[in-house]
Amino acid sequence: MISIFLRISVIVTAWLWSCCSLAQTAFVVDGNTPIMFSDKQVKVFVDDSKRMGLNEAMARLNDYKPAADIGKLSPYVNYWVSQKLMSQLPHDRLFRIDPTNTGFNWRSADHYVVRADGKIEQLRPQGARGNHNDLADINPFTQRIDDNLSQFAVFTLHQGEEVQIFSRLSMPGSFPAKHFFLGIYDHASYMELRRYGLYLEGALLGVLFALCIFSWYSAFQHRDATSISYGVWLFFGLTQAMTLVIHDGQRIAEMFFNIEGIDTSGPQYLSTMLGNVASYGQTMMYVVFARNFLELKKYYPRFYQFTNVWIAWELIHLSALLFWDHDLSQPQFWYPVFFPIIGVLFSIYFLAFLRFRQGLSIAKFFMVAMVPYLCFRSVFLLGILGLPSPFSFLPSSGFGLFFQNSFTNQSFGVCCEALIMALAVISRTRWLQDELANSIQAQSDLMANQNKVLEETVALRTSELAQQHQALDEAHQLVVGSVNYASRLQRGQLPRNIRIDGRFDSFASMWEPRDTIGGDLYWISSSQHDGPFILSVADCTGHGVPGAMLSLLVSNSLERIYANDTMEDPVSALLSLDHYVRTGLNQDRADSESDDGCDATVLRIDRRLQRVEFAGAKIDLFHVNKQGVVTRHMAQRTSLGYQDMIAEADKPKVNLISYEKGDVFAIVTDGLTDQVGGEPGKPKVSYGYRRLENLLSAHANHTSQQVIDALRQDFTHWQGNNSRRDDVTAVVFSL
Repeated sequence: MISIFLRISVIVTAWLWSCCSLAQTAFVVDGNTPIMFSDKQVKVFVDDSKRMGLNEAMARLNDYKPAADIGKLSPYVNYWVSQKLMSQLPHDRLFRIDPTNTGFNWRSADHYVVRADGKIEQLRPQGARGNHNDLADINPFTQRIDDNLSQFAVFTLHQGEEVQIFSRLSMPGSFPAKHFFLGIYDHASYMELRRYGLYLEGALLGVLFALCIFSWYSAFQHRDATSISYGVWLFFGLTQAMTLVIHDGQRIAEMFFNIEGIDTSGPQYLSTMLGNVASYGQTMMYVVFARNFLELKKYYPRFYQFTNVWIAWELIHLSALLFWDHDLSQPQFWYPVFFPIIGVLFSIYFLAFLRFRQGLSIAKFFMVAMVPYLCFRSVFLLGILGLPSPFSFLPSSGFGLFFQNSFTNQSFGVCCEALIMALAVISRTRWLQDELANSIQAQSDLMANQNKVLEETVALRTSELAQQHQALDEAHQLVVGSVNYASRLQRGQLPRNIRIDGRFDSFASMWEPRDTIGGDLYWISSSQHDGPFILSVADCTGHGVPGAMLSLLVSNSLERIYANDTMEDPVSALLSLDHYVRTGLNQDRADSESDDGCDATVLRIDRRLQRVEFAGAKIDLFHVNKQGVVTRHMAQRTSLGYQDMIAEADKPKVNLISYEKGDVFAIVTDGLTDQVGGEPGKPKVSYGYRRLENLLSAHANHTSQQVIDALRQDFTHWQGNNSRRDDVTAVVFSL
């Protein structure tokens, strides 16, 4: 009985809605509609009770007003927003509603889609709930990768359909929304932009992390206030880049603990609190660093004292932002902190100019470094005050989309500032060393007229120089140690035993980079997938650090290709790898500065059918049967990932290879076959494929480890005293 009553209630409500909503014009969605758009014809109803449900909101549609007729927005009421969408698309399309695209976040947003037949679809709640990812579907701390649950308010707009959307909105006090025009995105197209966010965030974090290591090493060596404050500032800058809500969200922080939706018993959730603390801390520590760098306490003590008061005010304002749920307007809350920040930063820039005129030559580096920081910081602060950002005129695609986000600008400004300021810190160290050297030279000029005491002073200065030389040597050792550590990391990327055990009758490999780290790698798919598995060997352009960085991209691309299953055939995998390498290095663009890639081979091994599917790009496969007959399966003579696309005639082809138990397979990179060597006293020639095939034939019916040991011994003897030309990798296995 209750169920019948509810159905009748919904039908009657939908009928009343359809009768009362004829006056509202539908926003037409067609092929010319951009990826992101907003309906400017929305109507709004103010719910002072904050208790109104959907049925009542639909029944009172005649009381809705145009958005322009609504006065000052208040955090103490709910707003019901009504809008219509009409599809003129030739097919169904998935859209999502984003309430955070309104200047600043709505605290909560509940959306309902009313179809033409009266059916009501409730979408996932949205808003400033601690979940700030615009482009990713998964919270890595709480969801497995196979959980197919979207965190967005997503709905399907069918071909030729007209729907009406009701949204119930409420807002916080510190970051009020500016209008009611909710952002609506083409969900599938917008999700494609996520990789830009990963590149951007990875680049920013990589630069800041490297600079943090440099700054703390410098602070440990010098132990002065400038170096220490520089290190602390970079730490806050790195933390800010990790927690600011750029388009790809706070993904780094989410790897360590769950920040999504955690209530802090205040007006902000934990995710927002982390970003605000890091942002305020970065600003305050930058001023502390600037004071020490320019020696303002000594030369401008009054301004130094003023900055102490300003830091205290910043802490008070931060506390209010975190714990005070106020009803102040945006100017009332932000003007008291906006103008002091701008005043302090521009005053520091002016004082840096004065210090430069006073003889502090390194102040010029400080002035240059402050320019991007002032620009991006000002854009962020002006955005808080509701003024348009110059980046808003960039196209809403590619990287232009990301720079329209003021938080991205802030992170980018900190990164630029840190890079240039690193030069200023290095110049300051050199300046101090020059001052010391000049002092030593002055003592040396007077040495002839001094007594034994002055000679002892010179000896003391010489000892200090020796200590500095030792410090430089230690810095060199630090670089060497970093390379060795990178080698351990790269070895850790090679397949672990869990991906090898149980799949091969025997398996062995030889992986020898030319310069500690290199561009060769071999990869085996995850053991979590049933059925056939994948083995791949790749040789990336170059060696050393560049090759190692490219090998990381190739390894990650293979993991991405075979992340869900191993059913993709080797040819498709190689073409996907070609695409990922080209786009990952931005070599698909006309202005690309690099032209690098790799050679690779992919094997799809089906032990049940005793069959190997092989496709290669310049890396061949050797098959040795029990009788010692070696069959060389040739790869296509093309490479992957370079600027020039692979021609249709050069695309790899699948080769089906049947095998018997005990057959041996071998894959080698050209670092082995191209190595120059030979017998002493004879002309130097390459190791070559014939010598390799003879060795494989002679060791038929041997275990893979025995074959690798024999190959390593023969190769080392062949190389002799000749220098290694390239990275060398060999993989031998039997099935």
